[in-house]
Parts: sequence; C-alpha cells; structure tokens
Amino acid sequence: MKPSEPLALSRLSGAGFTVVGTIIVGFALGLLANKFLHAPWAVPVGIVAGFVAGMVSMFRQLAR
Repeated sequence: MKPSEPLALSRLSGAGFTVVGTIIVGFALGLLANKFLHAPWAVPVGIVAGFVAGMVSMFRQLAR
C-alpha cells in the first residue's frame, strides 16, 4: 500500500478493528467451549485462533 493513497488510514484502521474483532470472537467461543465442554484450554486456543484469523484477514485486506 502506498502512503499517498487517500484512504490508507481508513484501510489500516479497518484492518485493525478486524483483528480486534476476531480476537474477541475467539475469546467468546473459547468461553462457550469451556462452559459446555469443560475444557479450560479452550479459552487460550480461542484467543490464538482469533488472532491468527485476524492476521490472515488483515494481510488479505492490505495486500489488495
């Protein structure tokens, strides 16, 4: 991405919100898995999975 693009800041902030959103969703799914499956390892796994999904999404958004 070139810094001279007029919407560069909005693209970056949108990608950042996507990463934060996927981490929150992963955390929520980890909590649900912990509650219903009694798996205490599900919360950290959900957070890591959300982070990975967010990074992949951010890379795809910014590579366009």
